[in-house]
Amino acid sequence: MPKEIYLGVDGGGTKTAFLLDVDGKRFESKQITIHPKQITRQQFFEIMKLGVDEVCNKAGIKPEEILYTFVAAPGYGQYPDTVSYIDEGISKAIASDRFTVANDCVNGWAGSLNAKPGINLVLGTGQIGYGVDEEGNSMRSGGWGPLLGDEASGYYIGLKILNHFTKMSDGRCDRTILYDLIRQRLGLKDDMEIIDMAEKMRRDEIADLSKIFSEGLEKDDPYCYLLLEEISKEAALVIDSIIKGLNFKGEVKVSYSGGIFNLGEKLIKKIEENSKNQIKIEKPYTNPSEGALILARLYRK
Repeated sequence: MPKEIYLGVDGGGTKTAFLLDVDGKRFESKQITIHPKQITRQQFFEIMKLGVDEVCNKAGIKPEEILYTFVAAPGYGQYPDTVSYIDEGISKAIASDRFTVANDCVNGWAGSLNAKPGINLVLGTGQIGYGVDEEGNSMRSGGWGPLLGDEASGYYIGLKILNHFTKMSDGRCDRTILYDLIRQRLGLKDDMEIIDMAEKMRRDEIADLSKIFSEGLEKDDPYCYLLLEEISKEAALVIDSIIKGLNFKGEVKVSYSGGIFNLGEKLIKKIEENSKNQIKIEKPYTNPSEGALILARLYRK
């Protein structure tokens, strides 16, 4: 009896998850990011092959036995010069052309809303929103990258608190508990050390500093509360722009993915308050990796 075999690949700003489904049994592999601005063309080919080979070896199958694959590639469609080699790398890794590749906002939507009408907001290393209305129209908003946008992302928050640290250090702002949290986290003996340290940080390392922001909120740091208000307004702008661009009927279902939402209700309630529309933010149906599998099955049909 032929096996039902599907592969979902969830590419993010810091890591890539390969999830293979063989007649309901799951096999996983974790690799580094496949973001085209963080790795080379050759590295992309190698990562795709490593991930596919690992899950296939675990399952005891050959890549060409996979019925359909959906790959969520961060930055896909934003950098035209990378599209052809991304497609080529996927095709070589799975030894077929039975695949669809799209931006990672799409599988985030499919996972959080079970591929049903609504909006998914990603606040991870980066930021992007993606929505589909009842008529099947789709739209994305945000996702302009760390230089031009990504407001409310982990990277954005990390930069904000680094900048605020410098102001607290030289007296432009009053020192709060956040000052001590940053010094402790980075192991600073002299505040000026942060200049060289920050210049050497990768994008994901800066994004990881958002954990200090979370700790600051728990300790009632006043700047962290101001920043919470700012990022919730930015998140609401993304949601509202998608609602404006599509044709939703009634209250709009919104869900989410990405580590910034580990802040929980304190962030969710603020976003709902700052939206100009009637929205209801719900817990995700499942995760983005499962969302990629949902799409693999849908695209095969």
